[in-house]
Amino acid sequence: MNWKNIWKGIAMGMVETVPGVSSSTIAMLVGIYENIIGSISDLTSKHFRRGVLYLIPVGIGIVIGFLLSIQLVQFFLDNYPVPTHFLFIGLVIGMLPFIWFSGMRHAGNARNIPYQGKHYALMVLFFIFLVMINVVFAPDETIMTDLVFTDYLFLFFAGWLASTALVLPGISGALILMILGAFYTATNAITALQIDIIAVVGLGVVIGVLITGKLVRFLLQHYRQSTYAGIVGLLAGSIIVLFIGIPETIGQMVASVLLLIIGFLFSYLISQRQKM
Repeated sequence: MNWKNIWKGIAMGMVETVPGVSSSTIAMLVGIYENIIGSISDLTSKHFRRGVLYLIPVGIGIVIGFLLSIQLVQFFLDNYPVPTHFLFIGLVIGMLPFIWFSGMRHAGNARNIPYQGKHYALMVLFFIFLVMINVVFAPDETIMTDLVFTDYLFLFFAGWLASTALVLPGISGALILMILGAFYTATNAITALQIDIIAVVGLGVVIGVLITGKLVRFLLQHYRQSTYAGIVGLLAGSIIVLFIGIPETIGQMVASVLLLIIGFLFSYLISQRQKM
């Protein structure tokens, strides 16, 4: 086991609480993304022990980083919701160029391959799909209480979907939870030590990583541009979902605009470093 990777895991865990920043993007920046994907695949092969030994330090680091940052994120969401959401929107916008051009790059090709009409159609379709989910179903941003079986089932699949952030660069697990309306419930469960919710969401994440990891690799290998086109549509739609209102005061307006710019620059510069 390489215990130096615990620090890299901490960096991944800290951004996992922030909607709009992908932990797998950070994994690429610190040089462990390919090893993580390989180790996840090892868990379902004869190299199980090798995969576990590599993932233990990274996993411990992710948990530590997550716990260190969750209180801070929740504080700003509780006390400054509108400016904080503008920060998240900036983070998403800053990541869009990276996702866009990632879909145009193919292994073995020096030049970018342009998107075709079907890819633009996918972008629009996924954008409309996400916006319609938000309008029709209006995911609840409050904390879920008095949970029944269907609530636990929902949280399990929310964790499953959020696990894609660990295997697909550009996708934020926290953003997925926020879109689904499970973010506040999940973060509150961690700070309040609600073991039942933590266990259900955590189980969804673990199973999701094991299964989704293989699915994502298949999609990227065989339908790369279509996959990234869908992600572009989802990210664009998430901007609408994250917008919760216009700042009410001049001070909030200034803070919101500044945070929007800071969020954009942060994720854009990180994604540019990843391309180097």
